[in-house]
Amino acid sequence: AWVNIRQDRLTQFTGINTFGATNLYQAAKAAGVKRFVQVSSVAAIGAVLRTIGDSPGHPNELADEDHEFNLRHLQIPYILTKRAAEEELMKLTANGGPELVIVNPSIMMAPSRTGDDRGKAIKRFNRPLLPGMHNWMNLVDIRDVAPMIVTAMLRGRPGNRYILGGDNITQRDLILRVSAILKITPHVWSIPRGLVDFAGWCAGKYHDFRSKSGAGHKVSFYPDIVKLLDYDWAYSSQKARTELGFKPRALFVSMKDLLTNDFRGTYLKP
Repeated sequence: AWVNIRQDRLTQFTGINTFGATNLYQAAKAAGVKRFVQVSSVAAIGAVLRTIGDSPGHPNELADEDHEFNLRHLQIPYILTKRAAEEELMKLTANGGPELVIVNPSIMMAPSRTGDDRGKAIKRFNRPLLPGMHNWMNLVDIRDVAPMIVTAMLRGRPGNRYILGGDNITQRDLILRVSAILKITPHVWSIPRGLVDFAGWCAGKYHDFRSKSGAGHKVSFYPDIVKLLDYDWAYSSQKARTELGFKPRALFVSMKDLLTNDFRGTYLKP
């Protein structure tokens, strides 16, 4: 998949995320493959609508595999094309072909190519201000996700999806935990939602102006991205735990490994 929040280049997103998946499925069918595992995303499942605004508090619910997709109104190519891939694959399986199993990882924690994630984090956390939002998010260790993809191939039930998520945490609490590991006092600022909405509106008008003038540019901040703050990205992996034996490690363990550059068990540090 092409993982990016930019709003432009919908054609490329569709070609990679949607047609890439369906083309692979058709090739697998032609080759007589028995089972096809689609690595999707929790974004293709949807998110939990917040009812407490900018205030802290627990999410209304944890989204699971049966959660009704509620993000179609947002013009965010990554989300729309990953959801479309699932829907198109389901249609293809109805006409016969490899068994389809879908896994939906949450935000994956993994080392960067440089291997110095501590240095990168220290540089970012020394900024004058860090935005502290109360939205919930779910993070999972890539070392727990990768084996579960194989397990889903072997033991997953055809026509089912499995959320592969770790701990749920608010964005603000995540900053505080990272700061504790780095031993840095963060300057966290609770940005008023109205200010964020205004900034998104201004960015949208700027992008419209650039588009009319024929100037091509990357669009990474826009009103629909701001609307993601209306949701909690909190998920339950109970189905994967029960049926696949999924046992993700604690978030703090993954964070400590990552921020001390001791993330072992990947190709960087086998």
